Amino acid sequence: MKPIPRVFIVCTGVGHINRGYESFTTECFENLKKSKNFELFLLKGAGEKREKHIKIPCIKRNSSTAELLSQLVNKEKYWIEEFTFLFGMLPSLIKYKPSVIYYSDFILGTFLWHLRRFFKFKYKLLFSNGAPNGPPFNTEDHVQQLVSVYKNDAVKLGVNTKKMTLLPYGFNINVVNNFFSKSQINEMKKKYGLPENKKIIISVGAINSHHKRMDYVIKEFSFLDDSEFFLLLLGQIDENTKPILELAKSNLSSNSYSIKQVSPKEVSIYLGLSDYFFLASLSEGFGRVLVEAQSYGLLPIVHDYEVARDVLKNYAVYGNLKENNVLLKLIIEVNNKKFAKDEIKNFAFLNYSWEKLTPKYEEMITKLL
Repeated sequence: MKPIPRVFIVCTGVGHINRGYESFTTECFENLKKSKNFELFLLKGAGEKREKHIKIPCIKRNSSTAELLSQLVNKEKYWIEEFTFLFGMLPSLIKYKPSVIYYSDFILGTFLWHLRRFFKFKYKLLFSNGAPNGPPFNTEDHVQQLVSVYKNDAVKLGVNTKKMTLLPYGFNINVVNNFFSKSQINEMKKKYGLPENKKIIISVGAINSHHKRMDYVIKEFSFLDDSEFFLLLLGQIDENTKPILELAKSNLSSNSYSIKQVSPKEVSIYLGLSDYFFLASLSEGFGRVLVEAQSYGLLPIVHDYEVARDVLKNYAVYGNLKENNVLLKLIIEVNNKKFAKDEIKNFAFLNYSWEKLTPKYEEMITKLL
């Protein structure tokens, strides 16, 4: 009897970094691990030992060792993590002989392509294009395009449609009503240190001034009445966070905001306790956190760009987030839309839940075996 083929789903940050890549990789593994078409293994950079999880030794991007090596070889710390992870994978590649390696980190995929050429490995490379990266896709066997705009752009540049699958990210969305009652909200707000008498504005992403533009979020909040609103920033805190903390301290009253790093499970709780979701990034490859906000009945406030409209459709409020003092106007627009939370959540469930998308993921991987 022919042995069942093995598939690796790989993300170096799982276990020590909280980004969209990590949450997607973990959820994807959990929803596909019972497939009868292949045996699935999750390869990660850290975390506890679990069945079909393989922890790969590597130099973590936020470590002092990565900092030192980064200066010595003139490469980013992220590159150091990906490169050392590649060599940490070698024993597992030799032992399990995967038929497919499914990944989101473009740098790691490029390394795996070179490794395949050098050692004559037989695995195929399936790239989930979440950043996104553009054509010609010479180091990938197949590309998962998350939104139609990137697939269409790739076709225009000569990429064969057979080399791509249009398939959005999947999400764990509870099909039953998971909204807190008013009394539960007040009780939970007390427990999690949020004011009961204010509207909570939440933004989720790395706490720095780069892609998620948390400095802009703080400046926009400073135009609001802080007796009515409270700002909650959740995300990865690192060496780039200090200026954000200083900006908040100098521009906002101490009882009007909170900035913290919490677990993914706690992010879900905070989304459930919030009234408005605000993401200041000017572009996203997909924007997992936007759908997560919708799954808790929130109408995201976002910059007006093509990918956001493709993913969120009418269940968002779009504005020009390059301008100043626009947040209040957009909050009023959210209020005027008067969408029921159930309607917003139902849109997210029908389009992005694992319950709906798992068979399509299984089909995409199986075609490569």
